[in-house]
Amino acid sequence: MRHNDEDQIEKLLRQMPKIKDDRDPKQIYKEIQPKLANSPRRSKIVPAFALVAALVLFALVAPMFLNNMQFDMSLSGSDSSSEESMDTATMNADDSAEDSAAVTSREALEEEEESSLKAEGEEESNDFAAAEISSAEGKSFVTPSYNIESEYAVTIGVSLMEADNFDHGGSSTPLTVIVPRGESDTYVDALNKVRGGIAYEDYGVNAPTINDNVKISEGDIGLDRPMPILDVTDMAKGLTSYQDIMFSKELSDTFSTNYTHILFSDNGSTKGVQVGNDVYNGPIELQTKNKRAYFKYHTGSLPLLVPGHERYLSIGDALTAMTSAPEQADTSKLEPSIPDTVKVESLALEKDKTVVRIKLADSSVLENNDETIFALEAMMMVAKEFGLRGVVFDSSQDGMIGTITLNEEVSVPYSPNPIPYSE
Repeated sequence: MRHNDEDQIEKLLRQMPKIKDDRDPKQIYKEIQPKLANSPRRSKIVPAFALVAALVLFALVAPMFLNNMQFDMSLSGSDSSSEESMDTATMNADDSAEDSAAVTSREALEEEEESSLKAEGEEESNDFAAAEISSAEGKSFVTPSYNIESEYAVTIGVSLMEADNFDHGGSSTPLTVIVPRGESDTYVDALNKVRGGIAYEDYGVNAPTINDNVKISEGDIGLDRPMPILDVTDMAKGLTSYQDIMFSKELSDTFSTNYTHILFSDNGSTKGVQVGNDVYNGPIELQTKNKRAYFKYHTGSLPLLVPGHERYLSIGDALTAMTSAPEQADTSKLEPSIPDTVKVESLALEKDKTVVRIKLADSSVLENNDETIFALEAMMMVAKEFGLRGVVFDSSQDGMIGTITLNEEVSVPYSPNPIPYSE
């Protein structure tokens, strides 16, 4: 009967569903390892010492037997758990590898974070230094002055890619580059040095026509001063009607500040030189421009001051024109240079009529930003167009706007649109 009960129990046990442990063996080991480490273990060393004590009696007569006995016991103890030891060693190795990888990863992350924080700190420091320099020098869209002894302020006349006027066919403006002056350099030398290396498209303008294989030198042909000589031998002289109009404007923007005349040359001859629709037989007097308004053109990396085509009887008329865009084609992108936030209340000439005092309305919002700086400097360029030497911006507000000190006389700029240059 007892035997039958055991059979029945065994049968019932066999019918039970199989239990599968899905846990990771490594995880199980990690969980039980602390308990194994703290649980009391049967010492294999005590029986060994007891046996050794018994055998000491025979040490005098059988030392080698005692040593062999100990060695055999040690091997026996290792072999009895060789499989378990191998598994344990494997798990420990895996754990060590994981721990090592984790430590290495953590150290790498800490180094990366430290490096990132250091770089960020350096970047912030550099940004702060740059901000200090910017604050000290002030931002400007004009060239106020330059060192005549050691520099040339080179103006390069360019036509605008996206500015067109119904009556005049296009707009041009000068870009200004400050070039270090060599001991025997002329203005033309400085011009030749930089005119080919400017990324004109970055400013929304076309490369000047003189960059089409025109060789420029400075010559003395018996006049009161030297003049630029433009050798057009290798130039594509068949200009389009648009290029023909813009060419003379570009030449005036490029040379009129430093010269009164230029001369064309073709295959060594200065007579009968044809460029576009014009034929030149000697020195050409450069066009002079004055009493114009200035507008904003901003399709490239920085806004440009662009002179309009109209001439005005007074500064007030020119400033009024600058509060709205000029008449232009639908695709043209000339904008007002004076925003609604800046309002001119009145004008007055003083100091032998060489300085204009521009009274700004109290309602004007004069912030030290690009828009306000651009507006005030556009007014200063108009004052230059009317032959004045200085401007005072009379305001209820004090302080600096860019490089301009409000309520104090500032000199009119030398030229508009400074662009960076490095040799």
